[in-house]
Amino acid sequence: MSLELHLLTHIVLSLLAGSIIWWIWRRPVAAFVGAILGGIFIDLDHFIDYFLAFSFPSFNLEHFTGGAYGMQNGHLFYFFHGWEYVVILFIVGIYIWKKVGLRSFFFAMGLSMLFHLMLDVNINEGMTFRSYSITYRALHHFRLEEIITPERYQKDLMEGIGD
Repeated sequence: MSLELHLLTHIVLSLLAGSIIWWIWRRPVAAFVGAILGGIFIDLDHFIDYFLAFSFPSFNLEHFTGGAYGMQNGHLFYFFHGWEYVVILFIVGIYIWKKVGLRSFFFAMGLSMLFHLMLDVNINEGMTFRSYSITYRALHHFRLEEIITPERYQKDLMEGIGD
């Protein structure tokens, strides 16, 4: 999937999540702000990974969009990508049930993050369901070789990704 289509799909899924929550609780601002944060701004963690692999002043769009930063330093952090956050956001939404605006915000954020992660699992080659668990990645010390599938890791090594 092209980067443009990937990003567009995340935007559409975020708008869908915001629309669902808006329809349920009639809080459009809270629903759409939460949905955009959960479904689109989640990807800001890619910049963190990139700048951990390469120095801050340098930025190479080809390396960034190709995921070269993971092979560069052998780690994949993706601090904002985690199934655990979805569960936490839904629990917070349930806990603050009486505050409809906040409930809408947290449920929309959780739902759009869920949609985002489900899409990522299905289109990002080498990343499995467990690859998107922050706990799983932490238990493996964020080592790329242990997070992505062995086939994808070998393919990236053979292609010289990150060189």
